Amino acid sequence: MIEEVKAPDRVDGYPLQTPKWLRRGLEMIPGLLVWFMIFSPVIFGLLGLESVFIFYISFLIIYWVYRGAKFVIGIALGVNRMKKDLKRDFVKEIKEVNAKGFDELSYIYLCPVYKEGIEVLEPSFEAWSKSDVGAKKIHVVVAMEERTAKETQIPNFKKLEKKYGKIFASMQYYIHPKDIVGEVTGVKGANINWATRQYVSKLEKEGKDISKYLLITCDCDLRPEPKYLSAITYKYLTVEKPERKYYTSAVYTLNNNIWRVPTLIRVQSSMLTLVILHAWVTEKYEHLPFKSEALSVKETFSSYVVNLKTLKEVHFWDPQLGIDDSTFFWNALIRFKGDFLGEEVYIPTHSDAVENEGIIKSYKSFYKQQHRWGWGVIIFPTTIAALIYEKEISLLKKILIFFSMYKTYIFFTTVVYLITFGLNLLGIVSKGYVFSSVSYNLPQAMSFLLTVLLICNIFIVYYRRIITPIPKGWKWWRYIIDFFEVVLIAVQMLSFGFIPYIQADTEMMLGRGFKKNFYATDKVRMKKGLFK
Repeated sequence: MIEEVKAPDRVDGYPLQTPKWLRRGLEMIPGLLVWFMIFSPVIFGLLGLESVFIFYISFLIIYWVYRGAKFVIGIALGVNRMKKDLKRDFVKEIKEVNAKGFDELSYIYLCPVYKEGIEVLEPSFEAWSKSDVGAKKIHVVVAMEERTAKETQIPNFKKLEKKYGKIFASMQYYIHPKDIVGEVTGVKGANINWATRQYVSKLEKEGKDISKYLLITCDCDLRPEPKYLSAITYKYLTVEKPERKYYTSAVYTLNNNIWRVPTLIRVQSSMLTLVILHAWVTEKYEHLPFKSEALSVKETFSSYVVNLKTLKEVHFWDPQLGIDDSTFFWNALIRFKGDFLGEEVYIPTHSDAVENEGIIKSYKSFYKQQHRWGWGVIIFPTTIAALIYEKEISLLKKILIFFSMYKTYIFFTTVVYLITFGLNLLGIVSKGYVFSSVSYNLPQAMSFLLTVLLICNIFIVYYRRIITPIPKGWKWWRYIIDFFEVVLIAVQMLSFGFIPYIQADTEMMLGRGFKKNFYATDKVRMKKGLFK
């Protein structure tokens, strides 16, 4: 029964009391706003409001120059912090500040699996076994799906248990039943929700204090650096209200296979790493106007660590939503009345970029993944609905949360499109613009923007190569090609970074249910030598 594995006060991510008309209205807002922005050059041109659109484009140019400079500064500071943290002895520092707290802590490595082969899982288990907090403090929980458990994942588990069973504190698996009515199928959230609930029930029956466990949730291909857990533990034991926080790496790389995947996937994967790093350095907090306090709206993404008791208090993950990453943060933020935020460490983790058996299959898988990520916009209506009924969060914070989601899910979706095509579209419908002085001066300003971005690209390539070094033995000309791949960022942002997100916004706007739209990214290795 779905009621046994979801929050009792939610249905499809919405508060129970949310009327259907309000749900549909909120679901339409992102799509309507995005499509308005897409057609805004035509709309303002036909209405004779060219000056309004020109002002907006001018703002975008100035803002994008500012963001380019801030982006490079954020990356530079982040890389510097990474270098320093990699040299620290966090275990020693932990024992100096709170040895008792460290001794009381245990860790749960939650590993969701579906069709992955042992060649994907074994390197991850090997990496976790080398954690400097000691593998004997780590309990492994493998979350399996009934559809593939007997044929694939139980045999995989037995192989892993044979090698690592005596290294970790314990190893167990739970099988998520198929076809639970009301759940989204084929996604990680429902799977890890089931396994974690089962494991927590087991711990509580044994009389264990679940507040002494830190749960690690991540994809099964993630490989952390040895100091990852000790860095997080040090942060956990030294911050105020550690149970009201989640912990993650600001250096989220896809280095496992990044030099094997097709070009646009590599470009996007590299930029994702840099965007996450820059955001943690420069955009961790949103400061409230006229007040000294700040609000953190940094979402959970892919891999993070959270106290097990905290996880239970927010009812784990919602199995009725197809996105488990960002939805977890917003659910916790609402339930804790705005008192929940992220803390970052600068020890890298390494995951897989999207990869399939060949170029075409890889790009198909990549599009499907981006489409699924695009459905992360579901947090917009569900969070706004929850804020409507939440009386203990101030109006100022609610407004800040709204604009934060607007910036993430609407503004950034359309900004590159408008800078690239906006003035050309305006010129098609507005002869007044074509013959104005602005039509000459504004493209010059855009030329300046491109010059600034090209300069920024030099620094981006430099810092990217520190985080993701080029494989040894590559020919000199591959270094040149790698440099010019950065230019493809714009192509990526107008294709895989744009179209699948518009598709998701449109589907939600039109009322197409998200339950049929999800796709678990295949963890498949390419044929050797394909991209050498």
